[in-house]
Amino acid sequence: MTDEEALIKYYGGRPQYSFGKLSKIGDRRVEYSFGKISRIGTDRVEYSFGEISRVGGNRVQRSFGEISYIGPVRIK
Repeated sequence: MTDEEALIKYYGGRPQYSFGKLSKIGDRRVEYSFGKISRIGTDRVEYSFGEISRVGGNRVQRSFGEISYIGPVRIK
């Protein structure tokens, strides 16, 4: 599962794409900065060593290189 798919599952909305890039998840707008997702709605997406480390203040946990939890929500 890619990071983008994990974020879609976390927010639980229908993804919408524009020009091959994710533009909305449900009613939340997806913003990009330097080619990476920087915001989803009002939630900030933070990176550490090139990987997503926090989403809206919730810590991201990884297992075998894939996102397994965002805060208390199990993704995998």
